[in-house]
Amino acid sequence: MKILFFGDSLTDANRERGSSDAGRVVEEYSIQPRAYGSGFVFLAATHLFYEKPNYYQILNRGIGGDRLPQLYARIQLDVWNENPDVLSILIGVNDVNAGTNPNFTDFERWSRIYRMMIRDTQEKCPNTQIMICEPFTLRENKKKNGMFEYAAEAKRIAEEFNLPFVALQDKMDKAFGVYGMETCCYDGTHPNLVGSKVIADAWLEVFKKQVDR
Repeated sequence: MKILFFGDSLTDANRERGSSDAGRVVEEYSIQPRAYGSGFVFLAATHLFYEKPNYYQILNRGIGGDRLPQLYARIQLDVWNENPDVLSILIGVNDVNAGTNPNFTDFERWSRIYRMMIRDTQEKCPNTQIMICEPFTLRENKKKNGMFEYAAEAKRIAEEFNLPFVALQDKMDKAFGVYGMETCCYDGTHPNLVGSKVIADAWLEVFKKQVDR
């Protein structure tokens, strides 16, 4: 089973690239830790490889700083050409206008592009199961007003297309309350190891119940 994680820095998590171009990764099929970064993808991959080391192929196609339009611009190369069995998408935090982001993606455009990306992927890769992850932020973060709107729309899109949805905001809020923000996400957005485990556990729960059955 080939699983492809698609997104921004939360997915990227400083994964190692190849020397030829920014999107490729070294030795990703040979279970090399550096190919998966240091975030939730690494933890999810570790769990799955431990259970079935010869069954899963896992690709990390996150690129830090990406917004949804940038994901769509590279979807042919990074997703459709790979034709994965499972595509997991986590995107949104860079799209929100926080007052200092001149390159934000306005909500209507974000919503339109997200639906187009799902429809086109279903057409190009009809056997790919798509999972949508909820974008999240610290509730006191300055992005909160826009982020929650985008997160709610991600859930609506999952429901509209009958896709598995990985809820993250409430789980991260609970972790913030127990461990503190700095332990979970050092800046309210990018996870430390504790935050990455919260995301990985939530993802694995949905994956096992709704996808890998």
